[in-house]
Amino acid sequence: MAEPIDHDSPWKETLDRFLRPFLELTFPSITRHIDWAVAPISLEQEFREIAPDAELGPLRADKLIKVRLLNGTDEWLLIHIEVQMQYDSRLPRRVFDYCCRIHSRYTMSVVPLVILGDTRRNWRPTAYSGGFGNLGLRICFAICKVGDFKNRLEDPCHRDNLTIFIIAAHLGTQKHRKDPASLSECRLELTRKLYDRGYTAEDLRSLLFLIDWLMPLPAEHKVQFRKRLQQLQKEKPMPHVTLFEELSREEGREEGREEGREEGLQEGREVGLQEGREVGLQEGREVGLQEGRQRSILDLLETRFGEVPTAIRDGVRAVHDEARLKEMLCRAAVIPSLEAF
Repeated sequence: MAEPIDHDSPWKETLDRFLRPFLELTFPSITRHIDWAVAPISLEQEFREIAPDAELGPLRADKLIKVRLLNGTDEWLLIHIEVQMQYDSRLPRRVFDYCCRIHSRYTMSVVPLVILGDTRRNWRPTAYSGGFGNLGLRICFAICKVGDFKNRLEDPCHRDNLTIFIIAAHLGTQKHRKDPASLSECRLELTRKLYDRGYTAEDLRSLLFLIDWLMPLPAEHKVQFRKRLQQLQKEKPMPHVTLFEELSREEGREEGREEGREEGLQEGREVGLQEGREVGLQEGREVGLQEGRQRSILDLLETRFGEVPTAIRDGVRAVHDEARLKEMLCRAAVIPSLEAF
């Protein structure tokens, strides 16, 4: 099965987009004391300064935010998410270190919250301590075990909280990661249920983006998934935004292969058929992937906002740098308007 995208983390994206509902789902006893009328402040720079060694990627995400409590005071929350498939015995010490650094640097108390996405049901650390006898230091932290939400998607208590689908996607991948066919079926069923909830178009796009990120499918299963989804769309129209991205990428790869074959044959006649194929295929793949990403961006913008101005189209087609195209694709999925692009 394909590996998850290895830049940034879908869990950090979830916190950025759905902070309140996600915390209400995972730590309701904490969040009921937060004054949500005052927008939380993300302390990304502060966290980078105290924890430059913090790991990012598809398996972990750390986020530091400042919130206003209902009693009128400000509080800092350290949200430390562990979604590793296996437990990490260093976790309690890491949380302890982060809290000590924050307190030492900013003289602020911190409420550490830890979300565990591993498969060990009995691994539930809640504290770290060190010292001798009754002397020493100790820190306690609240935890939420993602596995405790198994089979809770239809729970009436969570029906109005859209982030239950993020957790369901994670659990589905955990369960079916070695069986792409079952994972595809799980993703399709999750998509069907998602559309039945009646979320706003913007929330729907964000959730689909994150589910695609959390439940990647091999190329051959993506094609089958697309056919099944198209059949589902006939029964109930569904603007599956990320499907256009995947389709465009696949078309770009196919065109790259075809162009590579043609260039390879031509060059092969001049300097050797085999060498020509290899060079042509490589160049064709690169060109095809670039054009596929460019089309992904434009299809996504057109799906979200309608007709895309010529200036934006020309600007996208003028970009060939792989990293820049990836960045533009991510922006196209979250910007509020074409003007912001």
